[in-house]
Amino acid sequence: MNEVKRKQGESFDGMFRRFKRRIQASGIDQEVRRRKVREPVKNRNARRVGKVRGIKIAEKIHWMIRSGRATEADFRKRRRRR
Repeated sequence: MNEVKRKQGESFDGMFRRFKRRIQASGIDQEVRRRKVREPVKNRNARRVGKVRGIKIAEKIHWMIRSGRATEADFRKRRRRR
């Protein structure tokens, strides 16, 4: 990355504004924000546990529908209001 050096007679605030503009133009700030909120990758065992849990829940829902304790409409995904 290019260095931002203070010009003669330039205030720190002016140099800092130039620096921020250069960072923004290069797209580095967007990359930093994207990496900051990235979720860590789950390990193999955690993925397996999640899949097994999902299968068990699906089996229970299927059983409830077959036995008449619930209808399919009870388990349709509902949109949440934010």
